[in-house]
Amino acid sequence: MIDGLEKSIDRLIEGVKTKIYGNTFRCPVCHLELSMHDVNGKGLVVCPLCGIVIEVTTVFGHILAVVHDVEIKRHQPKMRLHPLSTHIPLGLFPFSFLLSLLLLLASFIFPFIDNQCFLGSFYHYLSALANISQFMLITSVVFLLPAFFTGLYDWYFRYEKRRYRTIDIKIVCSLIFLVLALIAFFLQNAGLVFSAETGLIATTFENIVVAAIYFLLMFVSLIILATIGHLGGLLVFGK
Repeated sequence: MIDGLEKSIDRLIEGVKTKIYGNTFRCPVCHLELSMHDVNGKGLVVCPLCGIVIEVTTVFGHILAVVHDVEIKRHQPKMRLHPLSTHIPLGLFPFSFLLSLLLLLASFIFPFIDNQCFLGSFYHYLSALANISQFMLITSVVFLLPAFFTGLYDWYFRYEKRRYRTIDIKIVCSLIFLVLALIAFFLQNAGLVFSAETGLIATTFENIVVAAIYFLLMFVSLIILATIGHLGGLLVFGK
């Protein structure tokens, strides 16, 4: 059953990737997967990872990528700020989402728990957990801004503003993440998701609807952030 689910997920991912990337090929040197959209009008593309100039041709319907040259004047900063700056949002946002899920679980459990029992003693800490989750969420958003702009700096100088489908996706996903995460933060900060007194989700219909929207935003944001991190890892470490 698990194998079947994994295969279904793999097929779904491959279908989405094909729609976005189109036909792809691998760098002959570092084996980084590149898109035909990255190739310029002369049939050349510079690998963003290893700096090899690749000549791409199509032979009997098959993509043939061969080494054409090496980019020897490649911008190589001693310390790349972009990979360093991504660690805070990539590290904190999943914990913010995890704490929100714990509060969601608590909202179902604690109404039926006696405050005098062992689990009931944690009731007074739930509002603090909601504040920590909110702090991690806004910190992730704030620190994504320097990560975004240092990434643009890298693209401008290191990659000489060349268009790569991977970098285009990273830019678009970063902007979408900022919008969705900010909406989720404002919902939580306004007290529309978790109660400021108890840290639990109120049982009114309006609060349940807002909470559902909040968790959907957080879940989609987590997937987008994981995609950004995965693509960034490919540009740093390759396959």
